Amino acid sequence: MATSGVDTDLRGGGEPADPRRSAGLTDPMADEGPAAPEADAPGEPGEPGELAEPDEPGRRRATRGAINLAARGVGELLITAGVLVALFLGYQLWVTDLLQARTQARLHDKLTETWSEPATPAPAEPEELPPAVRPDPAPGEGFAVLRIPRFGDDYAPVIVEGVTDAALRDGPGHYPGTAMPGEIGNFVVSGHRTTYGKPFDRLDELKPGDPIVVEVQDRYYVYRMTRSEVVTPDRIDVIEPVPEQPGAAPTEAAITMTTCHPKFSAKNRLIVFGELDKTVMKTPGGAVPFQGGEV
Repeated sequence: MATSGVDTDLRGGGEPADPRRSAGLTDPMADEGPAAPEADAPGEPGEPGELAEPDEPGRRRATRGAINLAARGVGELLITAGVLVALFLGYQLWVTDLLQARTQARLHDKLTETWSEPATPAPAEPEELPPAVRPDPAPGEGFAVLRIPRFGDDYAPVIVEGVTDAALRDGPGHYPGTAMPGEIGNFVVSGHRTTYGKPFDRLDELKPGDPIVVEVQDRYYVYRMTRSEVVTPDRIDVIEPVPEQPGAAPTEAAITMTTCHPKFSAKNRLIVFGELDKTVMKTPGGAVPFQGGEV
């Protein structure tokens, strides 16, 4: 049946048809109602104010970074400590030797000046020796020269008075209260073995019978090494007038030399004993006894 020229939409109860629909131009979303909310992106907080938890790889990276930083700091501290130890050892083993060499040169010069007076003339009869002038040195003052032919002609450290740290830095030290060179009793001398010129470095090389020469202003006292012994530091009986015999009255002139043992350690003491063999008077132009390797 014909109408008045207007098509009607039978689905809409007589409402006019949408020409766009018939042409297929309508918005496909138009009839689907309101759009659904978008899902939260992975890793984003679900609600305002909620913090996302860090992922596991991030935590591992942070831990590794902290460990690396700590290791680097410890490594730098160890390197610094190693450098300081090396500097200290260098000072102890080499610089102290240079310092003592200068001090010994000064002590030798002073002794040479003190001993510049003509030596006492040698007596006509060898058995008749003029009385010795007993040295009376102040603490730290040099008063004698120690010569050990086995150590070479250039071995001639000045012996100073005292065994304090300051005295032993200058050279071998005489124990105050013990006998002086050539006297009846025990002439006791201590010295360093590894630092400050290490005058007693080779003390363990001495053999029984080796000469030990102590030079004073007008004469040489020639001792002979008898024996050696290693003792603990508390064995002070080795410096008695008669070594290792407390209370005994001395009848002979002896020498005792002490140093640390083993090298680079103060655990024990190396003790070298000797007895006076003879006295040689100085003469103008005379040579030092046993110089030139003779023993």
